[in-house]
Amino acid sequence: MTLYDYIGSFGDTFHSVRMHESFVVVDLKIPLDWEDKKIVSTRGSKIQIKPGNSNETHKLVSFFSVFTPEDCDILVEEIKAVIKWNTDVQEKNNLLELKMLELKKVFAENPVDSLRKLNFDFNKMNLNGEEQNRGMVPSGSLEGPEGNPTT
Repeated sequence: MTLYDYIGSFGDTFHSVRMHESFVVVDLKIPLDWEDKKIVSTRGSKIQIKPGNSNETHKLVSFFSVFTPEDCDILVEEIKAVIKWNTDVQEKNNLLELKMLELKKVFAENPVDSLRKLNFDFNKMNLNGEEQNRGMVPSGSLEGPEGNPTT
């Protein structure tokens, strides 16, 4: 990949890249409500982050690692993970708002007697045409639904 490709993979969040002593530093300008430190810390990598200036809508966050080929690859992957996690959260929130509007429409257009019979089965959800059990650990699995080990 070229430098152009790496920077392009960060999208609109990219602010700058620079060297500081033996470290490479990538600065991102991200929305205030984005998680950054939490995501990086749960992934167990050796990159570091440092918050910078912020305004009423965005914050500047510096991601840095030692300037070696391996560490730079890890740095890029961690930055992409932070961006993906946060954009997924944003998309989920947008989908939730859309589904709430759809549900409000259903309630507005149907009589109360039929709405009393309306049921939601959250234990089985139809995703991608497949029925999935949600919230239950499959037989033989040691992990719960969120990837946390069961105790």
